[in-house]
Amino acid sequence: MRPPIFAVEVVEPFISKWMFIELSHASKIVGREGLWVFNVKKECEREKLFSIASRVESQSFLDKLEELKRDFNIIILDPSGTEELRPTDISSNTIIVVGGIMGDHPPRGRTRKEISERAGGGVLFRNIGSGQFTIDGAIYMARMVSLGRPLNSIPVQVGLTLKKRHFEVYLPYAYPVENGKVVISQEEIHYILHELEEDEARALREGKHPSICD
Repeated sequence: MRPPIFAVEVVEPFISKWMFIELSHASKIVGREGLWVFNVKKECEREKLFSIASRVESQSFLDKLEELKRDFNIIILDPSGTEELRPTDISSNTIIVVGGIMGDHPPRGRTRKEISERAGGGVLFRNIGSGQFTIDGAIYMARMVSLGRPLNSIPVQVGLTLKKRHFEVYLPYAYPVENGKVVISQEEIHYILHELEEDEARALREGKHPSICD
């Protein structure tokens, strides 16, 4: 069976370096041809994303939904979905939509409010468990299900502590576990431990969060 397309609908106003790292990791999981990214407003961000995604659009996925439904079955991953994603949900002409959201704790239900409630009929809404997954973690989970694995066979760890010398960072999200190791890119770990603090200080100075173009 041809693998599904994984489409990320960016909900944030810009692509931060942290989000770009997660999208890059997602591209490694499913391949560049299998990753589409929608609702990217800045041209320079779209240009950078083309290195990791085969389709990058300034328009929202929702603006293209009626057109895409003619050729694809659409599944929106939403933590508020009442049914779990199953291998039988996925066929060779499926698009699995993931919210491009940098997590809030506790979650604010942004996928439901900004994607699912605006999608209308003719699509499936599925959850991948009760935890709040990262973008790449959600795509990993859905990719494993597309390969025939039921959700309950994929180990998940909620909460991850990263340590560096005399301080540590706690991430309250859900992470898939593969061969006993949490699925997170080494680039993301490095960014969080060595660059995030500087980026946050810069955001305070400039009154805005920098995108990958800044």
